[in-house]
Amino acid sequence: MGMISVEASNVSTAWLSVAGRLDSEPKRKAIHAVVRIADPVAETPGVREAMDDLLAAQKLQSVDTVANTIFPAAIASSSRDHAELVDRYVRMYAFLRKRYSQNRRGTYFGRLIQYPAGDKPFDQIGAVITRIGIERDGGNPKQARYETVLAVPDDAATNAPVYIPGRDNNAMAFPCLSHCSFQLDTEGHVHLLATYRSQYVVQRGYGNYLGLGRLLAHVAGQTGLRVGHLTVVAGLAHLESPIVPVRRMLARFTEVP
Repeated sequence: MGMISVEASNVSTAWLSVAGRLDSEPKRKAIHAVVRIADPVAETPGVREAMDDLLAAQKLQSVDTVANTIFPAAIASSSRDHAELVDRYVRMYAFLRKRYSQNRRGTYFGRLIQYPAGDKPFDQIGAVITRIGIERDGGNPKQARYETVLAVPDDAATNAPVYIPGRDNNAMAFPCLSHCSFQLDTEGHVHLLATYRSQYVVQRGYGNYLGLGRLLAHVAGQTGLRVGHLTVVAGLAHLESPIVPVRRMLARFTEVP
C-alpha cells in the first residue's frame, strides 16, 4: 500500500481528490493519507448534494449526521457561547446515546467536552479556547501550545484527547478519531490537525472533514481568530464499497476546481 497526500480548496474537492487517489491504489487502501483543506467550512453545492444522494441510496448516515458527531452545528448556532453549547449538549447527551445505536459508545463531540478525568468530566475544547485567549491577550501567543495527547488532561493543559486508554479496546469501533491539535499563526488564524487511526472514506470521510472544519470554526469564533487550514491524517484510509456509484460521482465532477 502506498501513501497519499492531497491539498484541496474546500471539503468537496478534498473528498473527490482523496477518493480518486484511493481508487487507483491496490485494494483501494493507503497507509497514511494526508489531506490539507484550505477552507474547511466551504463546499461545492453540487458535490455535497451528490454525496448525500449516494449515502442515502446505501442507507448510510448523511453528511450532516456524521459531521454532527464531531460538532453539533445547529445547537451551536443558537447558543450564546461555548459554555451554553456545552450545557445544552450535556443535558441531551444521554438521549443521543440511547436514541441512536451508532452513538451508544458516545460521540466525538461528547468525548471532547466530557472526557473522563478524575472526579468529573473535563471540557477539553473549553480548555483550548481559554488557553488560546490567555496566550493571545498576553501579546506574544505561542503558536503550537495547543497539542492534544492520548492522556487524561489536567486543569493546566489544553488537551483534547478522544481515545480512552484501557476502555476503548475494540480495534474496529469508536473512536477512530484519536488526536486533535490546534496551532496559531502570526496572521491571526487558528489551524487544526486531526489524526485518525483509520477512516472509511465513503461512509465517513466527507462528514469527518466537514465536522472538523466546523469545530475549527467554533474555536476560531470563540477566540476572535480566523479559520485556518484543516489537516487530516489517517493511519489507514479505505475507499470501501459501493465503488460503482463512487466512480460515477468521480467521473461527473472531474472538472470541479
